[in-house]
Amino acid sequence: MWATLISNLLGTFSEKAADVYLQKQSLKHEAVMAKLKGKIAWQEALTRRASESEGRDHEWEVESIRNSGWKDELVIVVLTVPMVLVFVPGFEVYIMKGFEHLANTPEWYRWLIMMIYSATFGIRLWRRKL
Repeated sequence: MWATLISNLLGTFSEKAADVYLQKQSLKHEAVMAKLKGKIAWQEALTRRASESEGRDHEWEVESIRNSGWKDELVIVVLTVPMVLVFVPGFEVYIMKGFEHLANTPEWYRWLIMMIYSATFGIRLWRRKL
């Protein structure tokens, strides 16, 4: 009689304990799965954003090529002339003097010139990860 009563009590208790343990494990599993799903969604969003960005870059490059004209050639000439003239005797003095004068211009002007040349050649530093 006592043995039956004790086994019935322990059986009920062990079943309830097992149910609580299984529920706790199930909740832990659901939490881990939710975290993994969030990480997967985050990675998919990053991949999608990078893919869209590359598409926009391509469109920008095509439009830049379509709109290129004499200004690109002018920029190349302006940048190349000092490099060539520095090797011509007598002109190196004028080239160096010109660079000295350019160094005395306001910093914002030099930045503006660099940005214009960068845009002309399609260099987008703000899109690169350094």
